[in-house]
Amino acid sequence: MSRVEDTLKELTEESEETRDAPYSADAEFTRPNRSKSVVQSVRLPADIFAEIESIASIHEVPVSALIRGWVLEAVALEKDATLESALNRLSADVDRVRRLAGEEAA
Repeated sequence: MSRVEDTLKELTEESEETRDAPYSADAEFTRPNRSKSVVQSVRLPADIFAEIESIASIHEVPVSALIRGWVLEAVALEKDATLESALNRLSADVDRVRRLAGEEAA
């Protein structure tokens, strides 16, 4: 067995042994991803949506997760916008353009 499989087996056994044990007094319970969400419809041209589906497929993620990630990233960029963060983003974009130019030249 691999180390990962060994670790999973150990954790499973520990979980089974302690499944009826009470939680410790200092245990904190959370409900991740239970914050209030809003559904918003967005119209996109069919060809653009097809591109998004293709990108999601390449990365093996659901289309909705990919779009949500892009939106959250854009919001974070606006929220934390500083000259330094804008320059860092510009630098990353220039690097990406250089990579694309190198791929096309090859």
